[in-house]
Amino acid sequence: MFWLDVDLQRSAATLHRGECIHIEPKATERKGVNEMKANGGWFRFESAGEAMRFHKTQRLSGEVNICLLCKPLNHLQDVTTAELDISTPRTGCDACATRVEVLDTKSSFRRLLDRLVGEK
Repeated sequence: MFWLDVDLQRSAATLHRGECIHIEPKATERKGVNEMKANGGWFRFESAGEAMRFHKTQRLSGEVNICLLCKPLNHLQDVTTAELDISTPRTGCDACATRVEVLDTKSSFRRLLDRLVGEK
């Protein structure tokens, strides 16, 4: 579980893990829990990606900061996002087949695509 602390006064948001000691998801007159009020709100999400998508779709100004204490995105650093099996069907060479682990899908995909298909 993750919490996104949206602070409209600072035009910023901070992402926390659910067990972080810095989170205080309490509804007040000016800040809500799972609802936006005058000063912002605390929003609960099952994944960090959902929190980022919420920030983007709500068109909130400012950046999403990462809590320096609980470091909610550290679990994503060395996790394989995807695996690609690259084979050469024209030659039928099984030894030429390669498995590529992709950690960063956007930039890695662009580099792989340029290498395999050629640049535009």
